[in-house]
Amino acid sequence: MKKILSIAVVVSIAIAGCVKQKDVDFSNLSIDNWQPDWALPILNSNLTLKNVVKTGTVVSENEEGLYSLHYSSDLFSAKASDYIIIPNQNYNSPAKTLTFPQSSLSFTGTVNDSFSNTFNYTDPSGAQLEHIAVKGGNINLNLTSTFGQNVTATVVFPTVLNGNSPLQISTTIVFPATTGSASVNLAGYTFDFTNGAASTNVLPYKVRFTLTGSGQPIAPSNSLAVNVTTSDVQFSFVDGFLGSYNIPIPSDTIQIGVFDNTLSANIFIRNPKIHLNFRNSFGLGVSAKFDNLFGLTNKGDRVNMALGNVSVSGAASPGQTASSVYTIDSTNSTVQNLFNPAPNLVIYDGKVMINPSGSTPVRSFVTDSSTITLTADAELPAWFKIIDFALQDTSKMLLPEDTSLLQKAEFKLLMDNAFPLYGSVQLYFADENYNFIDSLVPTTSDIVAQAPVDADGKVTGRASAVTTFTMEKAEYNAMAPRVRYAVVRARLKTSGNSTIKILSSNNLIVKLAFRFKLNVSSTDL
Repeated sequence: MKKILSIAVVVSIAIAGCVKQKDVDFSNLSIDNWQPDWALPILNSNLTLKNVVKTGTVVSENEEGLYSLHYSSDLFSAKASDYIIIPNQNYNSPAKTLTFPQSSLSFTGTVNDSFSNTFNYTDPSGAQLEHIAVKGGNINLNLTSTFGQNVTATVVFPTVLNGNSPLQISTTIVFPATTGSASVNLAGYTFDFTNGAASTNVLPYKVRFTLTGSGQPIAPSNSLAVNVTTSDVQFSFVDGFLGSYNIPIPSDTIQIGVFDNTLSANIFIRNPKIHLNFRNSFGLGVSAKFDNLFGLTNKGDRVNMALGNVSVSGAASPGQTASSVYTIDSTNSTVQNLFNPAPNLVIYDGKVMINPSGSTPVRSFVTDSSTITLTADAELPAWFKIIDFALQDTSKMLLPEDTSLLQKAEFKLLMDNAFPLYGSVQLYFADENYNFIDSLVPTTSDIVAQAPVDADGKVTGRASAVTTFTMEKAEYNAMAPRVRYAVVRARLKTSGNSTIKILSSNNLIVKLAFRFKLNVSSTDL
């Protein structure tokens, strides 16, 4: 009897906190009353839909308890400042002679003069800009003179303002040098290219200069030329016609994994939906086009989906966001195809077209914080036709090793099914590395009946089965010291071609208890 008690103690310690002895009655194993005499409970596994969906999957439940699985993914995100670039500019004025040409063999006086003109902003995108508010960048002045005198020059840009102050750049050439340069940081300045609301891409300038005689000759052909460059200009705001841009959507993969923890699945989903959410704080319209969009099942089957362009209008003003939502449901045959059978992976690529109708100049704007985002939410109701569905659960397990009185080990397996599915259940004994050592069920025939359902595929009851398995002493002794885990594996399917609903109340309970058949005599008591 001491040996029997020691066995019970070992097992009780091994399963404490997981399965309680009061949960098992080996002679009358049931769900409602599982009370043992000396039988030992070693496993209690409760499988529901939430046990087998991909970790992190959002599962919602409607009023009747029907599950829906939600998979969200960011398909595309772009910031205006990463794609709308202000190109470096190189502005050149023609060489200018004096307004009143002078000729002197030895000029020692002073002459003040000026000239005005405009530079034209150019952009390979075809942009026609009205304003740029600058948060970073530089403007550089390079002055070239053929005068034999000292030259002091200031270039004024009357429509480039920091507050009310126009941009000015000054430099000096001391003869015999012929060039001079200067640079100004543009942060805080705003460029107005409208030329008094008459045009775009026009930058007026005025050059004021003074010649100070050095005793060198002066001739009517002497001239002054201005070169202005801008570099690394970063904007906080731009408006006008911004041209058209195509931004690639790189190839990417969404892991759907409707039943990511299953071993295999061949599942058809009724009424799947895809919600595409487009948000745009650019001040111009945007469209997205998917060049490739297809699903891959866990068996490697590919299902293509054709999806037309999706669009969103531009934001009404800076700081606002325009949004649109496209819901594609089972009325779209390509969506129905994509999720029948349900894929584990959805793969896509394409492009986002900024201002897709850009052949017609339309005034618009962007800020440095303007963004475009496109996200997808796949809503998959748990309303399935399941051709093949294999799932498993793993639990820790320790079996008693003191078997000197053991004649046989008897295992009782209870399967209580509230899924509208039928199939087989197998229990594997595994070592510390999850390698299978032995299995409990000798055949793979169907031993779990389908729970009864109504005309809508909703479960109305439960189906139970209890099976007893015997293991001889030699087989048990070879296995027990190595067992650290039990793996419950169920392979389920539906009858015929009907669809079924999986609710929050649906589950598969698998319980296991065992007892020793002992060789004892009165001297052992």
